[in-house]
Amino acid sequence: MFTRLFRKPKKKETDTLQTLEKLNERAAQEVEIAKEFTRAKNKRAAMLCLKRKSVYEQQVEQLGNYQLRIHDQMIMLEGSKATTETLDALRSGASAMKAMQKATYVFIYLVYD
Repeated sequence: MFTRLFRKPKKKETDTLQTLEKLNERAAQEVEIAKEFTRAKNKRAAMLCLKRKSVYEQQVEQLGNYQLRIHDQMIMLEGSKATTETLDALRSGASAMKAMQKATYVFIYLVYD
């Protein structure tokens, strides 16, 4: 289960990076198109391009935030897994100690009886 969770995002991470690059490229293209419309004295079209640019920038920011959240969740899952393994080891150690103590008490009882 954990291998599925941790192996798939690595491939998706490159897809996310490519998506971020494409969005940044589109934002840059919108700026260039807005400059052309400004030179042509078409302010309305230039403003629409700048609005689209801001939408692309918001999407870049959202994707970055999602990526950070996923990374944080992965770290929390790894920590939970380590904690679970530690607790399992402590439980098995405690039961082994109880068994040893019980065996010791039986031995002492047999020797001194």
